[in-house]
Amino acid sequence: MSATSGAAVQMDRVIALARAHLLSRQHPEGYWAECFDTGVMADAQTLVSLALVGERDPSWTDPLIYRLQALQRDNGAWGVHPEDQGDLSTTVECAYALHLYQAWPTPGAEQAARAFIASQGGLRRCRNLTKVFLAIGGEVPWSALPSPRVYAWLFAPRSPVRITDLVCFTRLHVAPMLLLAARRYVAPGRRARVFATAVSAEATPSPDGRRGQTRGRRRTGRWFTRCLRWLLRQREPDGTLAGYHSSSWLLLFVYLALGRSRAHPGVRRVLASMRRNLLIDPLTGCGHQQTCNAHVWNTALAVRALTAAGVPLDDPHLAKAVAFLDAHQQRRRTQRSGIDRSGGWAFSDNNTTHPDTDDTVACLEALSPYRRMYPRAWTEGVAWLLRMQNRDGGWSAFEKDCSRRWLEWIPANDMRRTMTDPSTPDITGRVTAFLLRDGGYPAAHPQVQRAIRWLLRHQERDGSWFGRWGSTYIYGTWCAVQALAASPDVAHAPALERAANWLLSIQHGDGSFGESCTSDLSGHYVDLLSGTPTHTAWALDALTHLYQAALVPLDRHRLWGAMVQAASWLQAHVEPDGTWSETVPTGSAFPGDLHIRYHLYPKVWPLLALCRFDKISCARAKR
Repeated sequence: MSATSGAAVQMDRVIALARAHLLSRQHPEGYWAECFDTGVMADAQTLVSLALVGERDPSWTDPLIYRLQALQRDNGAWGVHPEDQGDLSTTVECAYALHLYQAWPTPGAEQAARAFIASQGGLRRCRNLTKVFLAIGGEVPWSALPSPRVYAWLFAPRSPVRITDLVCFTRLHVAPMLLLAARRYVAPGRRARVFATAVSAEATPSPDGRRGQTRGRRRTGRWFTRCLRWLLRQREPDGTLAGYHSSSWLLLFVYLALGRSRAHPGVRRVLASMRRNLLIDPLTGCGHQQTCNAHVWNTALAVRALTAAGVPLDDPHLAKAVAFLDAHQQRRRTQRSGIDRSGGWAFSDNNTTHPDTDDTVACLEALSPYRRMYPRAWTEGVAWLLRMQNRDGGWSAFEKDCSRRWLEWIPANDMRRTMTDPSTPDITGRVTAFLLRDGGYPAAHPQVQRAIRWLLRHQERDGSWFGRWGSTYIYGTWCAVQALAASPDVAHAPALERAANWLLSIQHGDGSFGESCTSDLSGHYVDLLSGTPTHTAWALDALTHLYQAALVPLDRHRLWGAMVQAASWLQAHVEPDGTWSETVPTGSAFPGDLHIRYHLYPKVWPLLALCRFDKISCARAKR
């Protein structure tokens, strides 16, 4: 057997293993329920919320406590990604949770956490969302948070800026925070304060949890009623706010602040829905409270990987998965911000009102081989994507033309760039590549041309592109390269050559690629020093597109060598069960505050990249 044929056999074996494992992970209802891991923040906030509500369920709380105990660092802190030195707000939330449950593993663990919190400036330096949970628990006064009057104008009838001008995931948090601050709600029941902070009388918990609310009511006006009505209209059928854990917990506390009991159907519905997002590791017993489930996103990616890996289109697994995707397309004719929202898909299967661009592209890519079987889903999905193009030619994740960047600098706002939803290279690249590859749109189509111009304008000086929803420049470059490589125009050659040179310059000596989560905040690429399967797969796939783009004058021999190295690294690091191991987050939500480790990513992206590389390799061997 020649070396070439031996490598082909090895590649076939790896692809077959990865394909079999992915098929084995499908839920009986057709979706993939792999964990959407956003770190310990959601675990701590869930524990705190359940304690303040008075909900006792050890089967829910114990696994979360185990995870918090296991992930505390030697310096007493908890972090948002492995490379940071600890995060103040996350540490405060975890310490508060462990104290409420009297679950410190050792006295030294508590002392270390308190020392870290003090060294970082204490509670006053925490994020506002953390302070809200602390205020509900009576740990800090509501006066430590921005006055609700600062944001009440979002609900004024003649205001030039409305609540709907904020990106959806932010407005779903702002509204309940305003209502709770206006009522100055403190959970009932006296409890010893955890942190040594001065708490004013207005925020001191009373037996019924209502002290300090009378004065708050007098200060509320019509905006409060408008805010409450708007918020209640945002509820999903399962009682949550878009399925997000933190906004849904805040909604539950709004119910209680309005005088509803724990037995109220709205309260019980939220609790039941949140309970379903708990995942427990059977090996360690540790649990994770997912910020939301990723069933739609996971399923779309899995279908695409399986079809690329040669699973027949009529396979029962794929048939069930595609039917699941079709059933979760949002077809209700709703208007939000003047845009018809029907035709898109959301990230979670219980989010029925907030479709987003990224998930819609992923679902349409999965449905592409089945478009004749699902003509309505295909037609309405593509139409929705086209409607969502921004005036500047790019695409955003959730909104259209939600780019009032000055909102990020409102006094007392600590959410910064999560207030708006401007066009980004990763989303614009993914949509454009889809339209050209699967959508049947020519490169000369006006909307495609506007998008290509936008991408060319937003390339970084070093040849990379920024990625908003993946980490970070490797992801953005991969997305943009796919679009430009699919549009045969000699004018794109310089941009593609710069991208190729940049990718070649950051490849590690062992063939891998890796990027630090700190890239998100630094504004430039930061090497991880060690490779990850997901980053290596994204880079390999980008290199294959560059290799096949005849516009690139770069020496194809160099590109091919880099591709072989990356593919070899992926093959060498596959586990016996056909998966790849990865502990570093490769997704981004709120840079510096919330990073994402998609447990599905090292199961689908390496498989997709290797399948594409294998196809090119086989074609080369035949020449």
